[in-house]
Amino acid sequence: MDKIDLMDLYKKKIVKEGGHNINVPISRANGEKYSGKTYLIPLKYLYYNEQNGRIGVELSNYESLGNRLIPGHSEEYNMAIQNILVDENRVTKKDMDELKRDIANKGQADPGYVLRDGRVIDGNRRFTAKRMLEQDPLVAETQYFEAVILDDLYLQNHDDQKRIKSLELQIQFGRLDKVDYSPIDRAIDAYKTIKIKNLMNVKEYANFAGLTPSIVKNRILEAELIVKFLEFANARMDNYALAKQLDMDGPLQDTLAQYRKIKKSDKLDPILYSLFAKIIQMKSSNEEFKQGYREIVNNVIGTRYEENFIEEMEDATDIIVEALEQKEVIADNHDLFTVLHSKPETVKALAEIKTISTNYSERAKNLKEQNMPIMLASKAISNLEAIDKDVVLGLPDSELIKLNKNLLTLKSKIDELLSEGE
Repeated sequence: MDKIDLMDLYKKKIVKEGGHNINVPISRANGEKYSGKTYLIPLKYLYYNEQNGRIGVELSNYESLGNRLIPGHSEEYNMAIQNILVDENRVTKKDMDELKRDIANKGQADPGYVLRDGRVIDGNRRFTAKRMLEQDPLVAETQYFEAVILDDLYLQNHDDQKRIKSLELQIQFGRLDKVDYSPIDRAIDAYKTIKIKNLMNVKEYANFAGLTPSIVKNRILEAELIVKFLEFANARMDNYALAKQLDMDGPLQDTLAQYRKIKKSDKLDPILYSLFAKIIQMKSSNEEFKQGYREIVNNVIGTRYEENFIEEMEDATDIIVEALEQKEVIADNHDLFTVLHSKPETVKALAEIKTISTNYSERAKNLKEQNMPIMLASKAISNLEAIDKDVVLGLPDSELIKLNKNLLTLKSKIDELLSEGE
């Protein structure tokens, strides 16, 4: 298709007026507000934005399988993205079918945003539903996508990229569309926007997305852990979709506190590799991560058990890493588990990881239980020290009698515990 200019198509009456004016959250470069005028655009002149947060993550998986897509006005490109967004094996298929029916019955409720060249900046789900209607042989009506045309923005311009991103954050993360974004999508979006593309800083991102800076910082830390995991797994460093396939958000969230402490430590890689090996072992056997993994992260890492734990995990972890490195690249979770389950040495290593981590988890749990009496006694001392003697002297006789009774009971309990300890 020749170079597209939607405003030229409007002059030729191919693009029509949408009949609405909406409030646009961003302004033009000169500070003027956009009119918010909407247009009805034939679908063939539009294409998906590969730099959209969620689409970018999903594309990383698609391309890790050896596929290559060139963004732009190509039905092959649009169809590939549509198939990613409307996956038969995912809940998104049901959601998109519902949205398709809703738009067929009621029309497109909310206009989207597009650039002058037809790149869809906001409204990917609505654009997809419109495409599904156009592809439905039972639907005869010509389909149009209603959108505001941001006629002065170009993706090649760094400042325009920032304004486009701010619009995406304000709209897509600020209303119902945010259901589209998984925690992994959100973490990678913050990481790429702030750390990779340098489009804005943490404070700006937080402000546009309606978040606190601490939440944004945590998302960046989670994304850093994802990148570390991809290196461990011998996957492409931008194959963020692998973390989604493994549903890693929970374990990584539990790892954040320790990661902050050890981020600049010489022990960072050995610790993370031991934890990643544990995550892979849990995922390969569909093991619930919450209890065992949390015990390791919270009560083994950073304690006196840490060094021995890493040392005992080292051999099994090395076997896992070496097995993954023998494959040219790990493309997805199927690739990962095929490698790990196809060799006796890796199957044995996974079993050893489970045994070692279970042992240390139990040790940490027992130590915590052993320390509980000390913690409770310390808390009791602190509570007693907090009692103001002047307040006691001013108590009514009835309240003073109750206090003395409680203190005698406390003394009796202390004497009982001391006699048992002799």
